[in-house]
Amino acid sequence: MRKVQSFISTLLVAAIATLLIWTWAADRTREVRTLTGTVLLRPADATKQFVDPAQPQSVSLTLKASPATITKLQTLLEQGLVLPIGSGPLTGEPGQRMLDLAPIIDQCPEVLATDASVVSVRPDRLEVRVGAMVPVRMPVVAAASLVMLRGDADVQPAEVQALVPEPAAEAASKEQAEAIIDAKGLPDGTQHVVDAPLRLPDSLKLAPSQVVFTPDRVKVKFTVAGKSRSFTLPTVRVEVAGAPEDLKGFEVSFPDKGDIIRDVVLSAPGDALLPIENGQARVVAVVHLSPEELSKRITQKTVSAWVVPPGVQVESAGGQRPSEVIVPLKIEPRTVPAAEPAGPAAGASATPG
Repeated sequence: MRKVQSFISTLLVAAIATLLIWTWAADRTREVRTLTGTVLLRPADATKQFVDPAQPQSVSLTLKASPATITKLQTLLEQGLVLPIGSGPLTGEPGQRMLDLAPIIDQCPEVLATDASVVSVRPDRLEVRVGAMVPVRMPVVAAASLVMLRGDADVQPAEVQALVPEPAAEAASKEQAEAIIDAKGLPDGTQHVVDAPLRLPDSLKLAPSQVVFTPDRVKVKFTVAGKSRSFTLPTVRVEVAGAPEDLKGFEVSFPDKGDIIRDVVLSAPGDALLPIENGQARVVAVVHLSPEELSKRITQKTVSAWVVPPGVQVESAGGQRPSEVIVPLKIEPRTVPAAEPAGPAAGASATPG
């Protein structure tokens, strides 16, 4: 009996020693790396709550992990690591508050499923706002890119319900939802019927994740009258706008070549694109910064407006809707040079006479 007990004890000690050695070896293979990418704040139930900001938020994430985990998390950050509001450590309590990002990312499901541990995050905090979604009725209008329609398109149903963030409900009730027609390749002069998805107009400045349509698609009957011409600008410059008295106290720059937006697709009927093609007219993306945004030193913002010649429309930029293009920012207080000591008055002696 004692021999059996001794044998079991020996096996137990050996197992514990093996586990300790394995743990030590696994920890030794982990390395500290800094990854860059974005995180996405999303409500656990998009029909009940919204969260701002809805746009991807740039982060620099320092973590300790194995090489395989580092590769996996870098891919997730490039795609946008989702942080669900209303589940886990992110409560869905309504209101505005600051979030400490390091513990939240450390506890998100994708990171918990790996051997990674978060060391630090920059920025380390993020201000968020959580609120209720409310229903509004919106008429639907057909919206076609790169084509012109003959007469008015017939949309069925002509009105839909949209769940939108409560602060935007009044403005949304005065707008029209857009049924997006993909008419590429359709012949002119004949009638077509398509099943079209819906979106909010750019004027509401809401992200696609901040609206739920019922139904989410409509039938659109239309006739193509002709094609618009398109032209792709390889690059478009970004300019900062704001009140001079607000901007004078800050230095605004664009990290990671953020002052250039690539592959901007323009469309227009007739010859409206010629001034751009000939280099006689410029296209500019404008980012407007308010005093509050400057004081908070925000690190990114969506393009506020596009300056284009009459008749020209921005269709997309880098494959995104023009209203969804995000520009990285670096805002620093402007350094005021120290005043030089006043010298002797002109014509006066520097030493007492």
